[in-house]
Amino acid sequence: MSTLTTQQLWQQLQQQGLVIGELPPASDLASPWYVRVMLGVAGWIGALFLFGFVSVGFEWVLDSPVTSLLFGIVCCVAAFVIFRTAQHNDFANQFGLAVGMAGQGLFVFGLFDAFKTESFIVYFIVFAFQALLAILIPNFIHRVLTSWSAMLALAFALFRLDIVGIASCIAAVCFAIIWTNEWYWAKHGTRWRPIGYGLALALLQIETLTFFGHELWDMWTHTEPSWFMLHTPIISTTLVTLTFLSVVKHLLDRETILLSSHIGIIAMSAALLLGVLSFVAHGMATALLILLLGFATGNRLLMGLGLLALGGFISHYYYQLQHTLLFKSMVLAVSGAVLLMVRIGLQKYFPDTKENHNA
Repeated sequence: MSTLTTQQLWQQLQQQGLVIGELPPASDLASPWYVRVMLGVAGWIGALFLFGFVSVGFEWVLDSPVTSLLFGIVCCVAAFVIFRTAQHNDFANQFGLAVGMAGQGLFVFGLFDAFKTESFIVYFIVFAFQALLAILIPNFIHRVLTSWSAMLALAFALFRLDIVGIASCIAAVCFAIIWTNEWYWAKHGTRWRPIGYGLALALLQIETLTFFGHELWDMWTHTEPSWFMLHTPIISTTLVTLTFLSVVKHLLDRETILLSSHIGIIAMSAALLLGVLSFVAHGMATALLILLLGFATGNRLLMGLGLLALGGFISHYYYQLQHTLLFKSMVLAVSGAVLLMVRIGLQKYFPDTKENHNA
């Protein structure tokens, strides 16, 4: 399509009120997906060959913690340079991702080798290092992986301090802050959006780890679990449920819906009821938080992740042996009945008019 034809099309769209402003500048078209996949595979093969050629030198690198740390930092800097100088080169991006992952592995290996222990300070340094990489290195996949690993490192650091339940709250709050202020981060969406995805993955994994409770503590240590460890599911569920309620309140305020209104009362009551049910079926509040923010932002990836997590957490609850199948069936039946009654109430008192649809 010529420039003149493009300009004419833009003017017609303006006349119809579909677009505003000047015609955006032309941008380079991305390569087809199959070409990008082929280049990505070639990049990983090239990285494997490169590390294969220098594998002889890795022995002396791994023998010294200081050398491992320095070599890991050098690899991360090299990955940063690759991503900065070849942003639209799929082969270089995949190669830079491999270099960055190898650098992080060397850094973490050297760090644990230097301290000779899995203490709080070691995990906290890993968290700070990964968080810094997530902010600085401009690559989507790299940011997802580093933000995910940074949050897990912080969770393990708090685990060493015997306050596991707090990690779920930190991950949930950070995740909610990013996705409830997506308009604020729009200018820097390429940075914060992958970090938001990484936090979602970390939040789900942390919530999954709480299933093991004091059994995980017994596996790592030989001391008696503390009160925090014994009540980790309750603590994490309480904090995540409060975050979930805060997000519901924020979304109502964004749509200028008062809490005292009918919609506000129904929304907060339903959110509170679902939060209470999550104390029975642990993890529901986390899955609903991801699902709600995915729906609020129109993000299908988050919505799909939330639905999968919701099904997984409910299935986990149903097949556990804490309660009888009859009790679990009653809980699921009551939950379904409540949701159906809410749906019927919305249809009766708020018919599908234009004003109610916008609300």
